[in-house]
Amino acid sequence: MYSTIPIQRQWARLAHVCRALSSLEGHKLPVGGKSIDGISPPLRISRSPTDILQALAATVGVDPTAPHYKYHDDPFLIPQSNYRKRAYALSAEAGRKAATWIRDEQAHLFTTREWDPPMKMKTPYFNADPHIDAFTPRPIYNDESKVTEEDLLYTINNALIEDAIKVYQLLGASEGVNDELKMSLLQLLCFYNEKEPIGAEWLEERWFAAATRERQAATWKLGGLADKIFASMDPKTPEAYCTLIQGMAKYYQAERAHAFAQEAIEKGVPLSTGVYNSLLSCVGFLKEGTALRIDALKGLLVEMNEQGISPNADTLTACLRSISAWGGGQILQTFALQVLAEFKALNIEPSLSAYYYILCLFCKERGQRIDILTSILTDLENRECLEPSDAMDTHFFITAIGVCSDHLQDINLAERVHALLMKGDNYKLVGDAYKESIYYRHLVTVTCRHAPFEKTAQLLDMLIPNIYVPEPSVMEEIIKTLEVAGAGDRLAEVWSQLVVFGLAKRIKIVEQLLNALCQCYSYQEDEIKEKIRNAAADMLKFGQLIQEQNENRRTPTQQLSATALANIIDLCADVNDKDDPSWEVVGEALGRLRSEQAVGVPDKPEILASVAKKAANIGKPGIAATALTYLAECGFEEATKACVETLGVMLNRPAEEVQTLLQEPRSALEASLHPSALVIAEAFHLAKTGAPMDSSSSESDSDSSDSD
Repeated sequence: MYSTIPIQRQWARLAHVCRALSSLEGHKLPVGGKSIDGISPPLRISRSPTDILQALAATVGVDPTAPHYKYHDDPFLIPQSNYRKRAYALSAEAGRKAATWIRDEQAHLFTTREWDPPMKMKTPYFNADPHIDAFTPRPIYNDESKVTEEDLLYTINNALIEDAIKVYQLLGASEGVNDELKMSLLQLLCFYNEKEPIGAEWLEERWFAAATRERQAATWKLGGLADKIFASMDPKTPEAYCTLIQGMAKYYQAERAHAFAQEAIEKGVPLSTGVYNSLLSCVGFLKEGTALRIDALKGLLVEMNEQGISPNADTLTACLRSISAWGGGQILQTFALQVLAEFKALNIEPSLSAYYYILCLFCKERGQRIDILTSILTDLENRECLEPSDAMDTHFFITAIGVCSDHLQDINLAERVHALLMKGDNYKLVGDAYKESIYYRHLVTVTCRHAPFEKTAQLLDMLIPNIYVPEPSVMEEIIKTLEVAGAGDRLAEVWSQLVVFGLAKRIKIVEQLLNALCQCYSYQEDEIKEKIRNAAADMLKFGQLIQEQNENRRTPTQQLSATALANIIDLCADVNDKDDPSWEVVGEALGRLRSEQAVGVPDKPEILASVAKKAANIGKPGIAATALTYLAECGFEEATKACVETLGVMLNRPAEEVQTLLQEPRSALEASLHPSALVIAEAFHLAKTGAPMDSSSSESDSDSSDSD
C-alpha cells in the first residue's frame, strides 16, 4: 500500500520545478516592445507580498471605533486601559521571544522536520521548502568555532554586533580579513557604536519602548574596535574616513570628528555630504556662545561650497538641529529663517524634522506667541505625500499639535494638523505608543477647551477607548467640558470609563465627577437622573471595596472627602419612595461620615439638613436622626434650625410647639417621643449647648446655668 508514495513525491518535486521555472519566466516577460501578433503588453511592475492586501484595505478604510487587529475581536477580551493594552501586546511578544530563545539554545532539535518519511536524508534544512532564514536557529560562535569570511559577512548583514566582533577576532583580526569586509564591519560598528541593537522583529517592544530623551553627550566608545580597524587600514580610503567621522559625530565625539575631517582635507581625501551633515549637527560642542557657534556653522557651510559639495535636505535639518539646541531668542530665530530661505532658494524642501526644529525654536511654551505653524502647514498640505527621511520626523506632529494646544490655543490649526496626519499614509509618522499618546492628549485637550461641544463629543466617541485612553489630566478636562455642556448622560458614563481605564482609585477625579453630577443634576430628565444616582451609588460601593482590599496594607488608602460623600447623599436622596435602594446608599454614606471614614467636613451642610427633612417626610426617621446628629457633632450652625424643622415634620407640629416641646426634660421626652425623634432632640441640645442632654435637667436649666 506504500508503493505509490515515492511516485507521488517525485511528481511533487516535478511540480515544484515547473512552478519555479514559470516564476522565472514571469520575471523575464514582458520586456517591452510589440509581440508577433501586435499586442503590446505593459512592463512588469515589481510588487511586494502585501501590496494586494494594502490595496484591498485602502478600499475599505479604517474603522476608528474598532480595536487594533492584534487584540482578540471579543468584547470580553479586548483590553480597555493603557496598562492592559501594553501588557497584552508585550505578553504575546514575550511568547515569541521565548520560542526564539528555545530555538537558539536548542539548535540541534531544529535541523530537520521529524514528520518526513524515514527514507528522507536528515541533513540540516534539506527538506525546507521554501527556506526561511528567520526560522533557522541563530549560529553560536565561541573560541572553538571554525569560521570563515562568509560567517563574518552573515553577522554583518544581520547586524549581529557581538557575533561579528567574535568572528572577526577568530579570523585573526585585521590580518585575516580582506579590506572589503573590514570596511563593512567598520560601518556596522560606527553606526551602532559597538552596541547590540533591538531586533527589528520585536515590533511591540519597539512600539511600547519607554520614552527617553536623546542624550547629547560624548558616548563614542574611545579606543574601541572601530578605532583599531581604522588604524589598521592602509591606505585609508575616503569611505573609511567618512564612516569614522560620521560615527564619531553621531555619538557627539565632536572634537575628534572635526580633527579627522581636517586631516582628511589636508591629505586631499574627498569627504561626502553626509560627513558635513554630521559635523553640522554637533558644531555647537566646539564653541561657547551664540555668536561663535553661528560663525562656526557658517564656516562649515562655506567649506562645503569650497570643496564643491552640494547640500541636501539633511544638511538643512542638521543646521536647524544645531540652532534649536543653542537656546532661543531673536538672534537665533532670525538666523534660522535666513538658513531656511537660503536652502529654499536652492530648491531644497525642508523635511518634517527641519520643521520640528523650527517649531522648537519659535514656539516656546512661555515665550512670545508666534504663529509660524500656519505657513508650515500650508507648505506640507501642498505636497503630494510626506516621506520620512529622519528619525526625528516622528516628532513633528506631536510638537505641532502641542503648539496648537498650549502655545497658540487654536482649534482650527489643530484640525488642520490632524487632517494632515490622517491624509494618505501619513499616520506612520506618529511614531511609537508614547508619541501617539502625547499627540491625542494635546488633540483632546485643545478640542475640549476651544471646540463646540458637538465636535468634542464626536471626537471623544471616535477615539475612546480603542485608539486613545485618556490620562488623568485629560479626563479632568473632559469632565469640565461635559459639566459646562450639561451632558448628564455622558457624565454618568464617565464613571464606568474611569473603572475600566483604571482611574477609579484617583480620588481627585472621582470627586470632580461627583461635583459635576451635582451641578447638572437638577435639569436632567428622570431617566438620566436615575443613571446619575446609580453611578453615585456605585462610587460609594467601589470605595468600600477598595478599602476592604487594602486593610492589611501598611500604606493607608486614600478616602473620599466628606464633601464627596455629601454629594452622594444629595444625589441618592432625590427619590420619594422610601423602599428605593438609594436610601440604603444614603444610610451607608451617613454611617461613614459619623464613623470618621471621610476626610474633612462637608462644604455645604445645608445638604444634610435638607436630606434629613426629606427623610422624615417620607418615613425614614433613622436617616434623619443620623444626619442631624452628625451636623450637631460637627458644630454646624444649621443643626439647631434643621432639628426644629425636622421634628416639626415628624410630629406634624408648627415650629413654636416644637420649641416648647424641646424645653421639657429628657425623662418627659422619652415617654412622649419616638426613639428617632428623641435622638433629634438630643442633637438639638448638643448643637445649642455643646453638651449632651442630661436626663434630669431641662433646656431652661441648661440655659440658666450657662448664663451663670
